[in-house]
Amino acid sequence: MRTKSLKWMMGISLAAMAIGVLTGCGTTKQPVPISPSSSNATSTTALSPKIKVVAAENFYGEVAQAVGGDRVAVTSILANPAQDPHDYEPTADASKAVADAQVIVYTGIGYDDWMDKLLNADSSAKTKEVVVVGSDLLGKAAGDNPHVWYDPSTMPKLANKLADDLSKLDPDHSQDYQKRAKDYVATMAQLAAKVAKIKQSTPVTIDVSEPVFDYMGDALNLKVNDPKFAKAVEEGNDPTASDFANVQNDIKNKKIKLFVYNTQTDSPTVENIVKLAETNGIPIVKVTETEPTGKNYIQWMSEQLDQVGKVFGIQ
Repeated sequence: MRTKSLKWMMGISLAAMAIGVLTGCGTTKQPVPISPSSSNATSTTALSPKIKVVAAENFYGEVAQAVGGDRVAVTSILANPAQDPHDYEPTADASKAVADAQVIVYTGIGYDDWMDKLLNADSSAKTKEVVVVGSDLLGKAAGDNPHVWYDPSTMPKLANKLADDLSKLDPDHSQDYQKRAKDYVATMAQLAAKVAKIKQSTPVTIDVSEPVFDYMGDALNLKVNDPKFAKAVEEGNDPTASDFANVQNDIKNKKIKLFVYNTQTDSPTVENIVKLAETNGIPIVKVTETEPTGKNYIQWMSEQLDQVGKVFGIQ
C-alpha cells in the first residue's frame, strides 16, 4: 500500500460523505465523482452530437478539450488533486462514462490499471479510439516510470494523436482538429524554451523523494544519485537502512545540488530527509504528482521549473 498524504486522505473522506460508498473486491471503497473538464462536457445538439472523450487524468483531458474544442465533450475521471491515483476504485458513473465514450486516454504501463479493467468489461471497447499514453506515445512498458506527463514531449505528442483520432471520427472537421492541435503545441513552446534555458551542460547530481519528477529531471540533465530510496517510498515501503544512510550522506557531504520533494506524500522518513536538507543548505524543489486546483498544465510545470531555475540562478 502506497503511503498517502493527508490531502489525499481528506479528499477521499469528503467524497465518501458526499456520494456514499462503493463496494468491490470484498472491501468498502469510496468513489470519487467524475468531473467534466469544461462547461462543454455535457452539452450536445441533436444535429451535431459531440464526440465523447474520457481521460483518466485531468491533464490529459485538458489536451483533449484544447484539440477538440466545441466538437467534444470531455470527462476527466481523476480531476481532484486530493485523490490518490494509485488507490482509485472506479464508480458506476466512471464505468458508464467509459462505456459511452468514443475516445479514451489514460497513462497505462501499470499506473491506472483500473482503466484496463473498465475497458476489458466494455464490449464496445474495440470500436473506440484508445490512447495509452505511456506505451503508445513514449514506448514505455509496465515497470518503467509511469509519470510520463513530466516528459516535456508527452503533451505535444498527445495533441497530435488526438487530432488524428478525432479526424477519423469526424472527418468533416479534420482541419479544425489539426489546427487546434498545432495551436496547442505552439503554446508548449514556452515550456520547451524554459527547459532549454535551465538544462545543465553537464550532468548535475540530485536526490528525490519519489521518481515523480524524473522525466523532467532527465530533460534538465539532472541525475538521481540514490534512486533506490525514492523507489521504496513510491511503493509505500521504508527504505533500507543503507539507502537511507546514502541519502543522508549525499546531503551532509553536499554531494547533491538539490532535493526534489513530492509534497503529496506523508512519510516521516521523507520529512526527516527534507529537514536534514534544509539544515544543510540543500535547496528543496517542491513538486506534486497531480495537477493543482486552479492551474493548467503549463502553469503547473512552469512553476516547478522556476524552482529549479532559481537553484541555478536562472530566471
